[in-house]
Amino acid sequence: MGIEESEIRRFSQILNYEIMRIPFKYLGMNVGGNPRRQDFWEPVINKLKKRIIEWEGRQLSFVGRLSLIKSIITTIPLYYMAMFKMHNCVSHKITKIQRKFLWGWGIEYKRITWVQWQKLCQTKEEGGLGIKDDIKLFNIALLGNGSED
Repeated sequence: MGIEESEIRRFSQILNYEIMRIPFKYLGMNVGGNPRRQDFWEPVINKLKKRIIEWEGRQLSFVGRLSLIKSIITTIPLYYMAMFKMHNCVSHKITKIQRKFLWGWGIEYKRITWVQWQKLCQTKEEGGLGIKDDIKLFNIALLGNGSED
């Protein structure tokens, strides 16, 4: 910042602020971290898993699980996605969480998936359920940079 350490300490005491070092968390987001690294996105993945575990014991219908996917599971990573470009493997993890939850998260045996995921992700007019499938493309749209590089 171009200010001596003693001045920073003095101002922080006067203003009653804590001196923070990079990286630090702000509104739950790691500031100063590297969004290209998978571990940067771990808080988002853990938050998704935690939220699903909360619903796991409840007897949710297919429609209930679909509603939760569309309203919450897709929106939890929005804050991060609006600020940082997502790593490909992170978008795959989020899609995997969505798929597992829709077809019966927490069940020991493997459920039969009666319909292809791509079909479910089509719009309702096209015969799908309107789930956001391409999380990576959604991330690029939120960033507004128009390229997938």
